[in-house]
Amino acid sequence: MTKQGCQNRIRVVLADRQITNRWLADQMGVTDMTVPRWKTNKIQPSMAQFVEIACQLHVDIKELLEVDLGKETKMVSDIDNIAKGLADKMTIINIQSKNLQGKISITKEQIYNNTAVRKMLMERGINLDDLL
Repeated sequence: MTKQGCQNRIRVVLADRQITNRWLADQMGVTDMTVPRWKTNKIQPSMAQFVEIACQLHVDIKELLEVDLGKETKMVSDIDNIAKGLADKMTIINIQSKNLQGKISITKEQIYNNTAVRKMLMERGINLDDLL
């Protein structure tokens, strides 16, 4: 897909949902001029920003990027890998945050005894010793 196609799709989704540039900029933590620059093709969002834009606009990342699965398989794979990486990091951050807040104290034994959690961590290649 062309770079211009991505920006045009952002413009279309914002217009369809009657969302202002300022609202998206505030949600994304970028300046007021960043969103118009995305829309006019002066700058391109990073892949992580595309993922965040899709989340903020409640659209599938594939729809936002207008991905043709027949032609853009690698792009889809890259997006999936980025999303998985972000999910893994959020899992770690959430566990660490809850431990730091003292609201939930999770021990290694509790995780080792929870088969579902242990399996999920192992599937994602997360070392339990790195979490606690």
